[in-house]
Amino acid sequence: MEEEIEIDGSLFLSAGSLYPVVSGTVNAVEGALGLARYSTETCVQLASQVSKSALNAFLDAVVPITVNAVVSRVNITEIVIQHVDINAIVARANIEPILDRIPMAEIADYVIEEIDLPALVRESTGGVADNILGLLRFQAIETDNFISSVVDKVLFRNKTQDLEVSTKVDQS
Repeated sequence: MEEEIEIDGSLFLSAGSLYPVVSGTVNAVEGALGLARYSTETCVQLASQVSKSALNAFLDAVVPITVNAVVSRVNITEIVIQHVDINAIVARANIEPILDRIPMAEIADYVIEEIDLPALVRESTGGVADNILGLLRFQAIETDNFISSVVDKVLFRNKTQDLEVSTKVDQS
């Protein structure tokens, strides 16, 4: 029931006897194709890595030089003024670290030294102290007059006698 195939007129082979030969040939071809595919993919990956590496090295060398050349010819300050919203940047900024970097004690010392704060305090408190001292003297005189009038009443003294004493004091 196997079919026989005539090869060169003298050799007859059955289809079943060709299976190991065909199977081995197919396996050999599949293996060769797989190896070729793997080799091709590996070469493509290596070529890709090499080209990326070469491109990165090229860019690392060329970009800084190019950027420096462009930046030296462009007024970046003017570009920022025209195109950047500074208020939006400041609104998003965290101010506390900035304030922590400000030397507040040194600034306060400088301001105190520049405005001569101790002299200002002396002058302002001196004027206040003079006013208070004058007020206290006036109140002392008023209190003294009040006590004198109470003592005069308790001792039944006349007002004329009080006037004579005060004129005697004024004359001396």
